[in-house]
Amino acid sequence: MKDIQNRIETLLQVIENWLSPDNKYLHQAIDQTVEEGYFSFPDVKHAVLAFKDTLNKTALEEWVSRSGMSDENNASGQNVLCLHAGNLPLVGFQDALAVLLSGARYSGKISRKDPYLLPTFLNEVKKTEVWSGVDVQWCHRLDDFEGMQNDAILFAGSQQSVPGVMNALKKNGLKKTDTRFLIRTAHFSMAYLDSIEKKHMQDLTEAIFRYGGKGCRSVAVVVSPFSLDEIKCEFTDYIEAFWLDNPQHEKPRPKLKQRFAYNKAIERPQAWLDDFLLQEGGLELDQDFICYWVQGDEKTVSELTDTLGDQFQSIYITQPDITIPGFDDNIEFLSDAQQPPVYWKPDGTDIIQWLCR
Repeated sequence: MKDIQNRIETLLQVIENWLSPDNKYLHQAIDQTVEEGYFSFPDVKHAVLAFKDTLNKTALEEWVSRSGMSDENNASGQNVLCLHAGNLPLVGFQDALAVLLSGARYSGKISRKDPYLLPTFLNEVKKTEVWSGVDVQWCHRLDDFEGMQNDAILFAGSQQSVPGVMNALKKNGLKKTDTRFLIRTAHFSMAYLDSIEKKHMQDLTEAIFRYGGKGCRSVAVVVSPFSLDEIKCEFTDYIEAFWLDNPQHEKPRPKLKQRFAYNKAIERPQAWLDDFLLQEGGLELDQDFICYWVQGDEKTVSELTDTLGDQFQSIYITQPDITIPGFDDNIEFLSDAQQPPVYWKPDGTDIIQWLCR
């Protein structure tokens, strides 16, 4: 495990330099990101501090152990291309870190929706001796990598977007006949709220409203023994307190208000929050800034996950003795929704394990 341990030690030093209060390049990237309207300062701050809290030697070693990677079983010699998403600040960081930890050669297409943050980490990587002989490279345009074929390609997509991405990869000569693809398709997560204790309500608020509800780890469906009408007045207080410190960056389209009017006309229980809507039932999942409330129990959660298929990412619970039949691998704690461990599995796949396959 000598090579792996060297990579871990080097990456820990890279991360320390990257997240250092003295890193003027990261500060500049944060300022540009906020000033140019990509994300709000509270959301960028949350993302950076989450990494500061979760990236440590124990976490990286745990990830390696869980993945089964060894000096004999790794991704050394592979060319790996990451097409990074940009729907959340630094959302592509885990993919980049996984590739570097695996021993593969990293290339990344940086999203135009988050152009400044991730390159500050990659710049720190490029300065190190460990990667001096292996070019860590990134760009903002896919055709800048034209003709550079890859053994593996990682990206997030949907049934609608995947064909276009595949065509672009083929056009630019970036894939071979045996190139492997890891395509993530989950869009949202679900929470089972069995308790209205203050801590759980605060955790649920963070899980729904951080990043304006964007991202596959954000809660878009809540199952609870309590009806929305029972809980909405108290819940609104938690939401307003959260928004005082974390105002929603992106505003919804007018059709959200049309949904509110429709719900009112059919007498569907709901809570209108100006820039967000909570509604009971009617799981259409057809637009952003809506969280759906379903009254039910653990069995209800299990039935819903069967219906939603690969659209959902995780099921969040408040305490360890809650069980969701048939979905043990998807269960996480609600408190970790927007601050997961570095080794969490997008769409149930350990990225390092997949790279080393």
